Amino acid sequence: MTHDRDDEPSDSAVRAVMVEIHQDLLRFLTRRLGNADEAADVLHDFYVKVLTRFGDVRETEKLRAWMRRVLETTLIDHYRAQGKKRRSESDYRIEESVRLGGEGSDDLDFIVCMCLYKLLPTLKADYADVLWRADLIGESRESIAAGLGITESNLRVRLHRARQALRQRLEETCRTCPIHGYLDCDCAHGSIVRAEIMENPTEL
Repeated sequence: MTHDRDDEPSDSAVRAVMVEIHQDLLRFLTRRLGNADEAADVLHDFYVKVLTRFGDVRETEKLRAWMRRVLETTLIDHYRAQGKKRRSESDYRIEESVRLGGEGSDDLDFIVCMCLYKLLPTLKADYADVLWRADLIGESRESIAAGLGITESNLRVRLHRARQALRQRLEETCRTCPIHGYLDCDCAHGSIVRAEIMENPTEL
């Protein structure tokens, strides 16, 4: 992935990307669930899980695959919770499709990939490049280090810092909800979420 800029984009440009990604995810989930309110709830849960569990990502694990699993489990948890209220044959088919990687499963990978792809240009060029190569296209760490002319140890440090910068962007995306702002909401649940995020380490 190449960049024609040395400086980071303006705050307004970054916010525009945050809003776009939020809308992309919400539209995707609304189509998947057939209900806008449920989609908003699932998106909220997805953000919370990503932000509070970011420290669980192993050094050698690809963020793209990890975030896809988080989205998958968030959807499955939602289907199971809804099963207590309403359970139809179609509900079972959807859940099994998600769980077993069936029809529609590739959509999860695609939406996560697009989310990350759109976030990269909001980061420093060096960070965006290493995330693109390591986490989106799956280039080996050895190859990346050789191409950049740095040691694998230096690459690990750069990738760590890049992922931390990406997590910050994801948190900013979480705040773009036009109704609650998720993390900025003054409701009791918003306070709990903020506390959970503060209590969870972000070391990778």
